[in-house]
Amino acid sequence: MPIEQLSVGYAIQMTQNVVYALPGVVCRLFVDGAAPTLFQSNTSAFTVSVAVTLVDGQAEVAGGFIRCTSAAAPLVTLKKL
Repeated sequence: MPIEQLSVGYAIQMTQNVVYALPGVVCRLFVDGAAPTLFQSNTSAFTVSVAVTLVDGQAEVAGGFIRCTSAAAPLVTLKKL
């Protein structure tokens, strides 16, 4: 299954347990709506991952992969720092 790339500046509705590729640059991730449970990993298989801590609906992310494990389907937007 192909992995969808998240692009800077475009809002996307994430789907639960779908893996998305992050841009290779440091970005601020903005979440619109309820706070979802997000994880980031260096591998698309998520063999090792860390929780993305949202502060006021935003977090800093860079490279690798991200997925939402909660039932909430967040609308996310990336802005390059």
